[in-house]
Amino acid sequence: MKFLISTLLLLSTLLHAESFFILNHIKKVYPVIEIQTDKIDKNYKSDIRTTMQDTLKELGIDSSGYDPRALALVIYHDYIGETLVIHTELVMGEEVRRLDDGQKTFGLTYQDKEDFVVADVNDTDGIQEGVEDSIDSILSRFADQYRDDNKLKPKKSHSSDENFAEMMGYETDYQAALKKAKKEHKNLMLVLTTSYCPWCRKFETNVLQKEEVNKAVHEKYVPLTLNRDEKQFPAKFTSSFTPVIYFIDASNEKILHKVTGYSQREEFLYLLK
Repeated sequence: MKFLISTLLLLSTLLHAESFFILNHIKKVYPVIEIQTDKIDKNYKSDIRTTMQDTLKELGIDSSGYDPRALALVIYHDYIGETLVIHTELVMGEEVRRLDDGQKTFGLTYQDKEDFVVADVNDTDGIQEGVEDSIDSILSRFADQYRDDNKLKPKKSHSSDENFAEMMGYETDYQAALKKAKKEHKNLMLVLTTSYCPWCRKFETNVLQKEEVNKAVHEKYVPLTLNRDEKQFPAKFTSSFTPVIYFIDASNEKILHKVTGYSQREEFLYLLK
């Protein structure tokens, strides 16, 4: 196994440029998790393995038992000057045949990589959150390409926006939220999502459901969540990207600030405060 990992890493270092990989007809892989940095707790490996296996299960890829085709998720770090950078790499290695002589060799048949800069080397929670974001992002891209290459329908990635709203105390009707905000002399925070948006679900789970974030939201705003595919709202809040968060002056419905895309917990807290 050490030879397998060493070979995967060696091949990945030789392939930093974007390459065209095809994920057709992959029905079974052997998942490998390697944490090659002391910046991440080794006990976190089991959580990563579960996340990876859940993704493979959703795609219908068998990850039980050994298989000569390995899908390895490797986490390591290096420094650019004094700046710490954490790398997350997803690589697939398997036995392939050369076209010229038909000889078997071990080849890299898929690679993707995420890097993030660590702002505070002592912030272990922030580092872990960055790793989680990288893993989610890299596995999401793998899943999207697998579905495209195998012509699979996209997976609906939410269970119920109403459940989230009820659990976190968010409004689900624009006019009702606007009326409440005026009465309480607060502004509105509108979270616009879609049904097929993994980053929307990730933002809800990893950011909005955190106690300190939810407290900060409710102190200053009347929060409102709307599914762009299902709810009616003023046309000026329409966006081609999700999630998108609008901070709205309740007195005149003017957009005070707009945040497009996923924000990490600390970034969003800073914005709220």
